Order: sequence, then C-alpha cells, then structure tokens
Amino acid sequence: MNFGSFLDDLDRAATMKAVDYARLAAQSYHDAPTVGEVDSASRMHVYGDVHCFRGSDDVLAFLHDADCRPLNVVTFGRVHAGFWHALSAILPVCLALPRPVAITGHSLGAAMAILYGAVLGRLGTPAPVYAFEPPRLCFDDELASFLKSARVPVYATRNGNDVVTQIPLGLTLPCALTRIGHPLLPFDNVQDHDISRVVLAEQAIAA
Repeated sequence: MNFGSFLDDLDRAATMKAVDYARLAAQSYHDAPTVGEVDSASRMHVYGDVHCFRGSDDVLAFLHDADCRPLNVVTFGRVHAGFWHALSAILPVCLALPRPVAITGHSLGAAMAILYGAVLGRLGTPAPVYAFEPPRLCFDDELASFLKSARVPVYATRNGNDVVTQIPLGLTLPCALTRIGHPLLPFDNVQDHDISRVVLAEQAIAA
C-alpha cells in the first residue's frame, strides 16, 4: 500500500483493519510528532481521526520504560509510573484536540495508548485501542475492571514469542493478548517485537 495515499484516505475510510493501525504505528517512527518533542518519551501523532503513540527509540523513552515503580492513579489503580508519566506530560494537549475514533501505538506507545483509552473512557468518550506488543503496566486488576465497565475495547497483540509483552515481571496487562505471527525463534526474543514483523503478521491475517 502507498502510505501517502493511505493517509489521504484515512478520514474517508468507513472501516479500518488492525493492519491499518499497525501501519500507522510503524509510520510514527518516521514522522515528527503532532504533540510532544521528537527526542522524548511523550509523543503523539494525529493521523486523520486516529491518535497514535510512538514506541521507544531514544534514551528518554527507555528511561521511562525502566521506571517500574507502582503509581496510584485514581480509577485505574496502581500502574507503571514511567508509562503514566510519559502520557501525563502531553495529556492536556492531547485532550484539547478533537476526540479520536481510534487509538493505536506500539511498545511503549501501546502502553500509553491503553492508558489514554482509559482516560477517554473516564471522560465518557471511549474509543477502541489497538495496542501492538504492549509491555505489562498494571500492579492490580483495577484498570482491567475499569476498561471493561467503561466499554473500552482493546485489541492487544503478541507477535510470535515477543518477550516485551512478558515484562516487567510481576506486572500484568489489563487486557487479553491476541497471538499473531510466527515466532522467529523458539524462545522469547526481542526480534519478534519489531513493528515491521507485526505489520507483516497483520497483513497475513487480513489477506
């Protein structure tokens, strides 16, 4: 697919598939963010009616990944401090924009997308979340319970044997993981985490 044409058609698209959201997550690594600074953990891209959060590709993002302290957030319970701080730094600006019809992201961006989806659900404007290869972000089940009660649909993936979806140890995800793709290696690995492999896996499902 020609990505430029895909973006041109985004506002007019009646339906999008998971692979389309995976392509947006991949594209976000190449584009300047709509909200936030390029060299930070706090970045959001607006693609048509979709809000997309970028994954870790710089020092500040990796530092937020490593900040695994529990943080109490009203309604959401105890969550990964680094992911919440990465989102909260740009949250006021994100919320000042027109509400998205969907939210997506990869890796760190997937965790931020889930949390952002929860915030929109708390505000009464839920949108579906497409979270590709999210790391674990919960210390309890409050966020999972909230997403269910607020009717925030979350599609989260684990491609092959992606190790990132299995860490940090001791934490959980607030949603089920959908297995996609074929493992590159017969054990947990970081290669299956690559967004390009995720796109290929989703393309195979959509074909």
